[in-house]
Amino acid sequence: MQFTDQKHPIIYYPKGKSPYEWGKLHGESVRAGIQELAQIRRDLMLKKNPALNSKLHELARQQWDATQKFAPALALELEGLILGANLTITDIVILNNYTDFRDIIPDQGCSSAAIKRNKQMYAGQTWDMHRTAKNYICTIVVPETSNTPGQIVLSLVGCLGLMGVNQHGMFIGVNNINTLGAKPGVVWPALVRQSLCRSNFEEMRHLMTSAPVTSGHNYLLADSQIAQHWEITPDVKEMVSKIETEQNDGTIFHTNHCMSPKAKSLEDANSLSSTTFSRWNLLEQQLPKIENSFGLLSVFTSHENHPKGICSHFESGLQDPSFTCGGGVYDFRSKIFAVWRGCPMHDENYVHYEFDLSTLSLLKTIKR
Repeated sequence: MQFTDQKHPIIYYPKGKSPYEWGKLHGESVRAGIQELAQIRRDLMLKKNPALNSKLHELARQQWDATQKFAPALALELEGLILGANLTITDIVILNNYTDFRDIIPDQGCSSAAIKRNKQMYAGQTWDMHRTAKNYICTIVVPETSNTPGQIVLSLVGCLGLMGVNQHGMFIGVNNINTLGAKPGVVWPALVRQSLCRSNFEEMRHLMTSAPVTSGHNYLLADSQIAQHWEITPDVKEMVSKIETEQNDGTIFHTNHCMSPKAKSLEDANSLSSTTFSRWNLLEQQLPKIENSFGLLSVFTSHENHPKGICSHFESGLQDPSFTCGGGVYDFRSKIFAVWRGCPMHDENYVHYEFDLSTLSLLKTIKR
């Protein structure tokens, strides 16, 4: 299978165009990469869970229908993607909902954190995925519309979004928890993007806790005053950590094991990341020492305890098929969102962008 490095493209959605037109542009502009990633994810999913093969199209259609009902505009964007990339509904559902789809019939890691220092909030996460995904990371710039704020979204080509922030300062990050009881529901990147259409924290939290999800994830929701981690499964919606509005200083973080007693009762121990506790311990040691977004980015790219560091390079077959492919950090005071692809220490093709959310403009590019 060919793995073509897309070199972390920035995909700008034109102002005044429809979601369908945005998706079509996205699909056409990186068509070969989307087709490659769709095939890679199909192969990986069926390798992990061969039982899905006989019901692949049926289950994909159920997730598609749930997404259309939950987020009609984003479903139109996906329709445009399908046309632009010359794929099928099944292809695009697998690409967007790979880990959740895989779990429906009984890999990824990530570490997320928010800190509040001197009344200023900073939030971010790493993105740990199968190593093949690194070649397909992109950033999507979504313009403001009459109904929704502008957004900067770290994503994969062909995917609605992995994490992001909008012009009202609403931040969402995601990391995987391995839970049982998955069932067809909304593709989770649609939940990410739909959350970024909200203008305040309460609306974002309500959407998150009422969405018909497919499988388990931890979501980091934050604005300039509040940050909360929520463990969300089809049957559990529970906040597991928070920074209160009135706090001067605070730190919260999450890796890939369940903290909620209800979610923990559903945890799939056979799929638990072997690095989750080592990354938790490192975050527990390092985060209290940092004071700003630069410090948070430094923690997320740290190689202490390599290869099982926060920037992880550890792989052990099907249990741990992933390593750190990139990440993002948002500074709520400066409104600068830094996103990166690769590893600044070990990757010759490292790419780092910094965006100004007030104008949705690119401020800095670092490439190797």
